[in-house]
Amino acid sequence: MMIRKLPSAAGGWLKRHWLIACLAAGVAIGGLWWMNGREGEQKEIPAVKADNRVLAEGIVFPVRYAQMVMPVDGTVGEILAKEGDAVKADQPLIRLVRQDYQARVGSAGADVARAAAALEQARVNMADTERELARQERLEKAGAISRQQIDQARTAAERNRAAVAQAEADLLTQQERLSESESLLEKTELKAPMAGTVAYLDVKVGEHAPVGTVLVRIADESAWEVRSDDLTELAIAKVRLGDPVILTFDGIPDLEIPAKVKFIRPYGEKKRGDITYTVTIAPERWDERLRWNMTAQIAIVPR
Repeated sequence: MMIRKLPSAAGGWLKRHWLIACLAAGVAIGGLWWMNGREGEQKEIPAVKADNRVLAEGIVFPVRYAQMVMPVDGTVGEILAKEGDAVKADQPLIRLVRQDYQARVGSAGADVARAAAALEQARVNMADTERELARQERLEKAGAISRQQIDQARTAAERNRAAVAQAEADLLTQQERLSESESLLEKTELKAPMAGTVAYLDVKVGEHAPVGTVLVRIADESAWEVRSDDLTELAIAKVRLGDPVILTFDGIPDLEIPAKVKFIRPYGEKKRGDITYTVTIAPERWDERLRWNMTAQIAIVPR
């Protein structure tokens, strides 16, 4: 068998390409080793600690405030304060047109006077018949009058006693009506139940003031808190009184206030398909940019 030798030129070409192939394979292996080494370095990341905070959304409230409604129906006659005013307790804020209520008081007063006069007359009449009955009884003992006469005297006395009792009841009824009319008249003037700042006043002179609608809100701006009612029964089980809290605010992104859990309402209410509990948060400081009803983000850190 004859073996044919490749020409020298062809042999050189194969050697050159074989060397190139070996170099390429070495580069590839080295690259894989380097990449695997880098991946190994990346995998050495510290473990992330679990976030056990209880997160909720709340609303800013003054600690002390009042929401006032007009207890009687009527037309607004005077507005005696405006939003932003500082007011004192019992200071008048709104006064209705009062003529109709004053007229009722006057009419009820006249009825009381008539009932009182009727009672006085009934008492005079009763006194007269009582004296006559006493006289008739003395004559009866002496045998100077008939049985019929003494019976008539007793009937007259009883009739007048009943008339006095009826007059007393009528006077009491009229006095109660007068008291009710005076009370309604007094209620036509809405007064501040506490000292504070008028934060809301939604009525104008000449407008109808419907019964039961909030017309004025007063806030004591010296102390504020945040309330949340969206902590579910799973979340509230982790929370205790005094737990530290961080408050942030949608309207003031750069503001962060430390706080503590002040109160947890024991009673849960069904809202949005869940049983939720109301939590009150007491801030450790305050910021004058915050306002009533602003939204606050609550992060409770259970101890």
